[in-house]
Amino acid sequence: METLSFILGIAFVVVIATAIVAVYAFVKVGKLNKQIEHNEISLSREIENVYRNMGDIRDSIYRDMDSRHDSLVAIMDSRMDKLENKLTNKK
Repeated sequence: METLSFILGIAFVVVIATAIVAVYAFVKVGKLNKQIEHNEISLSREIENVYRNMGDIRDSIYRDMDSRHDSLVAIMDSRMDKLENKLTNKK
């Protein structure tokens, strides 16, 4: 009987220790899941910011290209008008 009581006592201690470890593990996993979700949201926001910034930079480049194109066309038009005036005045 003493051996059975000792074995049951040890088994009870092992069960309690296992339960404590399991609860600790569940709490730790829950915290890790929350941290992972937070990191996913942060990463998603940063990716959106990168794409938004890339779009802004692209738009700025296109505006600059259009401005330079218009400027070049205006210069060429002015030069062509001067050349046309020179050619018409020589006749």
